[in-house]
Amino acid sequence: MNISRFMPGPTVRWPVGGDMLRWLFCPTPQAVAFALRNTIASIVALAIALWMELDSPQWAVATVWSVAQVRRGESMSKARWRIVGTLAGAIAAVVFIAAFPQQSWLFFPAVATWIGLCSFLATFCLNFRSYAFVLSGYTCSIIAVAAASEPDNVFFIGISRATYIVLGVVCEAGMAMLFTIGLPTRARATMVAQVENVLHRLAVLLREIVLHDRDTLVHAGEFSDMVVSVHQGLEFPAIEMGRQVHAGDHARAVLAEVSILVTRLVGLSGGAERAVLADDGVLADTRGQLLHLCDRLAACRLKSGALDAVYDQVVHLRALFARRSAHGRQEMDRITHGVLAATMVDLETALDHCHAIFSPPPHDRFRFHLGGHRDIRLAFYNGLRGAAAIMLAAFVYECTAWPGGMGFIAITTLVCGLFATRENPVVGTTRFLSGAVWSAIAAGSLDLWILPYLTDYEEFAFVLGIFLFVGGLAKCNRGTAGAAAAYGLLMPNLLMPGNQSRVDEVTFLNAAFHTVLAVGLSVLVFRLVLPFRARDERLRFGMHIRGELRRLCLVPLPPSPQWWIGTSVDRIGRMVRHATQEKDTTAVAGIRLMLMFSSVGLNILLLRQLKRQRRDTVSDVITALLRALVRYRPVSPRGIAVVRATRRRLARMEKADPGNGRLLEVLACLDGISRTATACVAAMAAGVE
Repeated sequence: MNISRFMPGPTVRWPVGGDMLRWLFCPTPQAVAFALRNTIASIVALAIALWMELDSPQWAVATVWSVAQVRRGESMSKARWRIVGTLAGAIAAVVFIAAFPQQSWLFFPAVATWIGLCSFLATFCLNFRSYAFVLSGYTCSIIAVAAASEPDNVFFIGISRATYIVLGVVCEAGMAMLFTIGLPTRARATMVAQVENVLHRLAVLLREIVLHDRDTLVHAGEFSDMVVSVHQGLEFPAIEMGRQVHAGDHARAVLAEVSILVTRLVGLSGGAERAVLADDGVLADTRGQLLHLCDRLAACRLKSGALDAVYDQVVHLRALFARRSAHGRQEMDRITHGVLAATMVDLETALDHCHAIFSPPPHDRFRFHLGGHRDIRLAFYNGLRGAAAIMLAAFVYECTAWPGGMGFIAITTLVCGLFATRENPVVGTTRFLSGAVWSAIAAGSLDLWILPYLTDYEEFAFVLGIFLFVGGLAKCNRGTAGAAAAYGLLMPNLLMPGNQSRVDEVTFLNAAFHTVLAVGLSVLVFRLVLPFRARDERLRFGMHIRGELRRLCLVPLPPSPQWWIGTSVDRIGRMVRHATQEKDTTAVAGIRLMLMFSSVGLNILLLRQLKRQRRDTVSDVITALLRALVRYRPVSPRGIAVVRATRRRLARMEKADPGNGRLLEVLACLDGISRTATACVAAMAAGVE
């Protein structure tokens, strides 16, 4: 799959050896600033923790690097949800210790169930809201495990843990404020650039649809993946701009409208390998008008006044296509121009929201949420894996009476929770394990060879800062970010600095061994226990969406087209990403099929909207059709036959009343369902997953 079509221009290729260490010897200014500010924040947090004589000051350093993100909005979101998750986990730990004192085989299953529940719920959330759930899971485990041998002190251990978290968050936030200048302005520029990129890629895709590119549906899937990525990233510049600014809501509305536009055009062509617009007469002129719009759209900029020319052309095309729809000589010409007029309405609405991002209207209170897919089976699997890992670690501890067993359980919980937040939990596990090994090497070098020769905190802070700075540079590099995440989280924990103590060789080796072993166990669990497979996900999505199509015909309160498109785009984006990660070339047909299913669902919802406009003979015909589709399924030979029979009946009505725009819209929806469902049935008969 050629996702490079939707990525920025060419990049400079370094030699293999130089490219591997480029992040270290030639870092970007942003990477240096990120590493420097978080290194300083870590040193300050550690100094305060030592001054307060906290029992585990290393957790303050680990919190700084856990919260630290390259974008300020990401750090702010993660810090807020980290505090929420920590408090929930501390409360759960107190409850479990109080409920099961000295009863290990009631205590461990309770903790495992809690971890499984948190991982299950985290799968349904986006960004750092999911992090709050998994954090509440492994915070509960860390506090409860630490308090298992002294249950009377569980409250104080929980307070101590919360203190580390708040201290690390405050230090990271304070340092980031010093390094951040003009944050709202830069956040708006970032959001504008993201939306501009979506419009430019839309121009590329629209040109391919008009020119009948054979890979249009594949590129539409890649476009969906890009829309999902932009949607997930919009939350953070919106946070940086402030809650009172609704630019993020307008940007999400832009994504919804352009996604509906693309899905309409997929329904217009029906997924068939043929041109939407022919090379004759009025349709040839229509194609020329659309190609000129593509040129304008590809060069548009979201600046004050810069969108006016594009907007005026879209308004002109909407009126032109509406006239051709009303006065066309042939039925198919009228239907085609009716659909194109509707797409221009979608694009006009999207451009209105683009203008609101840069120049918000007075007293703007606009709110918009783009729907997403909720995978219950993946959530169940994530919860089951986390619970199984905890039970296995507890079994090892109970059978061996290993002194480091409690730490082994705590780290296993932490790593399983982090993996559970990912769509594909298997991806990145090896890099995380390599980061754990590097954290043990770095902490061992400090503990065993350097710290014995240092006499004051200033010397220690300077040496530790070098190790942390390197980790910060690695976190800004895509190839080493996964390992750097483990390094920043685990290295301070292995270092175990204290005011009156120094880690000896035996203590360090035991801690390093159970840490690396816990990460290795977590990696094995996610790779061996119900492992994630992109092919199984495609099959699951296909079964789910076929059931949803029947429910769309039946439910009393159908969802909005925006919700349906948001959910469908989320599914398609996941399929594209996971197929790319696994280099699965067989996924192309499945992605095409999912796009066509999405188009069928959109046309069903549009039919239901037309049905609600007024009560007449047309609405009665639509009602009878929807009831038949519930019985026979929309994507089936009998369902297609029912749609075609209904279309013939309404076509006779349209001939008797050729100026009826509502009938043309209904016929366009029926054509979209018929053609696209026919292509779906043919693809499934050919064995497409």
